[in-house]
Amino acid sequence: MIPQKNRIAIISHTHPSVSKGGAEISAYTLFLGLQKLGLDPYFIAACPRDQKSRLEFNSPMERVVFYDPAYYDHFYHIAPKHVADELAFTLDELGVGIANFHHFMNFGLNGIRAVSGKTPRTVVTLHEFLAICHHHGQMVTRPHRRLCDSSSASKCVRCFPEHERGQFQYRQDFFMKAFSRVASFVSPSHFLADRFVAWGLPAERIRVIENGLADKPQRIPSRPKDPSEPWVFGYFGQINPFKGVDVILDAAEFIRAKPQLARRVIIRIHGNIIGQAQEFIDKFEADVKRNIALEYAGPYDNTQVISLMRACDYVVMASRWWENSPVVIQEAYAAGRPVIACNIGGMAEKVKPGVSGLHFQVGNPASLAEAIEAACDPRIAERLQMSVPDPSDARQMAENYLRVFREAPIKTAPALAAIGAS
Repeated sequence: MIPQKNRIAIISHTHPSVSKGGAEISAYTLFLGLQKLGLDPYFIAACPRDQKSRLEFNSPMERVVFYDPAYYDHFYHIAPKHVADELAFTLDELGVGIANFHHFMNFGLNGIRAVSGKTPRTVVTLHEFLAICHHHGQMVTRPHRRLCDSSSASKCVRCFPEHERGQFQYRQDFFMKAFSRVASFVSPSHFLADRFVAWGLPAERIRVIENGLADKPQRIPSRPKDPSEPWVFGYFGQINPFKGVDVILDAAEFIRAKPQLARRVIIRIHGNIIGQAQEFIDKFEADVKRNIALEYAGPYDNTQVISLMRACDYVVMASRWWENSPVVIQEAYAAGRPVIACNIGGMAEKVKPGVSGLHFQVGNPASLAEAIEAACDPRIAERLQMSVPDPSDARQMAENYLRVFREAPIKTAPALAAIGAS
C-alpha cells in the first residue's frame, strides 16, 4: 500500500546532537513546534558515518542518512548519488508531501532535485549566503575579509583565483536550476531575503519567518541596578576573529585607558577557543590577564545560556560579517537583556537602536567602547530593558511555517489537501 503523501519532513544538514549550529537548532525547533501543534512531522538529518556514535534521538520520528564528507563537492554542492537517492527514497517511503530543507549542504543540490521530483511541495529555508558566496557563505572577501555586498563571476574569481570565471557562472546557473524546482523559500531575516532577491530569486517565492526558541522562559523583571555593582557586558559564542572577539579585546583597551570607566565595566566572554592561530590565542590570554575590564568565563552549556545572560546587563555581538538571524540575539531577548550589536546585516535588523539595544560601527573598537560607555547610563539601561521584545517560540514558528507549507505551489498531482494531517 502506497502511503498518502500528507506528512511533513524537516530536513537538516546535520543533527543537533552532533553539531549545535544555528541552522540545525532552528530546524529542530521547528520540528518541536510542529509537534506542539499536534502534528507528527519527521526530522531527517545528514550525519558523517564516523560521527554515528554521537547521535542522540529524542523521538521515534527522527531519521538519519549517513554520508562520507570526503566525497561531497563543496564548490557545486553535489552529494554522492546514493545520499540523494536514499533521502528521496526515505521521504517516499514515509509518505512525505512537504519537504522542508534547512540547508542544502551534505544532501547536496542533487538531493533537492531528487526530492522535488517525488515530493509535491519542497520548501528551502535559507540560513546564510552559501549559495551566493563560496567563502563559507559569509560574503566577505578573501583573504582580506572586507565586507562584500554582491557577487558576480568576475568578483568571485578575485577571491578564488584557483577557479575560473566560467566556473562561478556555472555554479550560479547550477544553483538556479536546482532552486527552480523549489516551491517556496523561507528566510529568517529581511536582509537575507533581499540579498537573495538581488542574486536572482523571485521575491514572490520568499517568505520571512523569524526563527523561534525551543523553550521561551518566563520573563523575570530586572531588579534595580546597585550603583556599587559593575556593569556586565556578556559575549556568548565561538571565540574567533570572525565573530569580532578581536574587536571586543581592542575595545577593552580603550576602556582600560579610562581608569574610572574600567572600574565600572566587566566584559565577560563565554565560549570555546577552537582551531585558532596561536598568535590570536596568545593575545586573547594576555589581554584577559592584564585588563581589569576583561573576564574569561570559559565554555558554557547552551542549556544554561539564559541564566548566564541574566547575570549580565547587556549582551554584545561584534561579528565582522553580516550575520542573518543570530540565535544569540533571541536568547538575549528571552533573558530580558538588550543587545549591543554591529550596525550591519541581520544584527542591525534584529536590534533596534535606542529600543532593544545599541549599535556600533562594524570592526571599530573605539565605536564599541563608546557604546559600552553610553550603556552604563542607568536611564538608558532602564529604557532599553523595558522595551526588549519577546522572541518567537517554537509554536509560533511552526504556525508561520504551516502557512507557507499550505500556500506553496504543488509540483505534482497527489492529494495534499490537508497538509499537516497525520
